[in-house]
Amino acid sequence: MVAFTCNLCGAACEVTNFATEPASCGCGSNVRIRGLIHLVSMELFGCSMVLADFPQLKALRVLGMSDQECYAQLLQEKFNYTNTYYDREPRLDFTESHPSLYGTFDFILSADVIEHITPPITQALHEMCLLLKPHGFLGLTIFCNAQGEIREHFPELHEYRVVPLGQSMVLINRRRDGALEIRDDLVFHGGSGATLEMREFGIPALQSELSAGGFRECEFLTDNIPEIGIMFDHDVSQPLIARKDPFVMTKHSAHQMAQQWLQRHKEGERAERLAAQVRTAAGSKWLRLGRMLGLGPRFNSDDL
Repeated sequence: MVAFTCNLCGAACEVTNFATEPASCGCGSNVRIRGLIHLVSMELFGCSMVLADFPQLKALRVLGMSDQECYAQLLQEKFNYTNTYYDREPRLDFTESHPSLYGTFDFILSADVIEHITPPITQALHEMCLLLKPHGFLGLTIFCNAQGEIREHFPELHEYRVVPLGQSMVLINRRRDGALEIRDDLVFHGGSGATLEMREFGIPALQSELSAGGFRECEFLTDNIPEIGIMFDHDVSQPLIARKDPFVMTKHSAHQMAQQWLQRHKEGERAERLAAQVRTAAGSKWLRLGRMLGLGPRFNSDDL
């Protein structure tokens, strides 16, 4: 039995047969997603918080890459957040240029996406870097192989289609030199089409690609954090943060966070004063006598 508190929704979870990839909380979170949110929390606030308890910082602009609903909805509540897709609206293709959006996002989230982007991957990573503000960061999860190198499955990909043939799918590609190739050794993640696995990374190769894309440093999450349900095995995607420069909270965002802290502090003080008044009143002999006679106010146990 594994017991933990989900750092997305805050639920207390108990899982008999714990595994890394399947959802292990009723909200839909698994190890890699909880790891990603933990890293985002550390980057923003310097501590690990439950996403549902994040302050509402609408001054922070956030971009998602096909984020799952279990955390996309919470991100929408907390930030100026847009979830984008490759194959439907709101659509954003990271292999294309978007100069009107350059330098506008505080962070981008990409959970198990970059292995599906058509080559060359450096171009897409560079585009992500351009979209970020100077102190922005990229939050990733990506499966990394033990060999350490990048393995491009279709290095000559140019004009291609994935089509059904019999009981399986095949890739038909016309290379830049005009040669035609057909591949049936395809791997899909949770579906077909846009979920085709284009490559596998090793950690050194991934660091090299991120550096070539313009990111200056990477931080990988490798330690288990059992209290929030992060326990790695050989089959889990690697969560990491890639930075342009160390993240800096904007003045507007810092002001929003300070205002919310002050509001919660005032609410806490009011609640403490009310509780003290209730406790004092509940101990009054006259109030006890009134209750015996069916008179006076009634207090719930939550008020004491």
